[in-house]
Amino acid sequence: MGSAVAYPTPPTPIPKPTPTLTPPPTDVLPFDSTLVFVLDDAISSKASKTGQLVRVHLKDALVVGGYVVAPAGTPAQVRIVDTSSADIADTYGFVDIFFEPLALPDGRSLPLRAPISRLEPHRSSGHESTVATEDTVGDIFVPYYSFYQIFRQGKNFVLNPGSEIPGRTEATLSVRPNGSIAIVTPRPLSAAGDPPTSSFPVTPMATPIGGELSPHGNSRPLAPATTPSPSPSPSPSATASTKP
Repeated sequence: MGSAVAYPTPPTPIPKPTPTLTPPPTDVLPFDSTLVFVLDDAISSKASKTGQLVRVHLKDALVVGGYVVAPAGTPAQVRIVDTSSADIADTYGFVDIFFEPLALPDGRSLPLRAPISRLEPHRSSGHESTVATEDTVGDIFVPYYSFYQIFRQGKNFVLNPGSEIPGRTEATLSVRPNGSIAIVTPRPLSAAGDPPTSSFPVTPMATPIGGELSPHGNSRPLAPATTPSPSPSPSPSATASTKP
């Protein structure tokens, strides 16, 4: 008869090793980081006008690598791109905004963008279902309820002074070895018809104006074309003297 051997089983569940989280570098502010601003003026779908500049200020100091790039309270501006006030038929108002670049104390500017460019009242799914139920009941039991639906006024969007509004950075901020702050914006996106960029010389698709291609793909000036000079024609008297 054979013998059975038992081995100790591992504990259940097997403990997982705790992952080591690498702290983010403090000398770099990545692209698309969030900055919080505080409104000094109100934003309203009823009162704000297209093209208006709304004053805001930075809530907390912008610090990169121990250097204060912009102190708390640094002023900024939000441009009103478009507005639409609330209307009948339960039409809600909205405001389209655009962040102007943040002017830094050293004279440079930090490009910003709004994470949500259209500001409008939040309508939850519960609100939508409640309104739909009310309309269904009203259509059944309330005479001429359809006229109430037509003239029912929507809500306007209002953001009062003191409210917080986020902005996203459109550049990367990093500390150079000499202690200065570098603001690096991403390269522009190339269009579908643009030729791809290359790190080595590329022969162009056509000969450049005013030059021809060298064997290395570079342009060199064309050699001046020589114009043949006309040969002198014999005079009529000389021609007549040669005849017998």
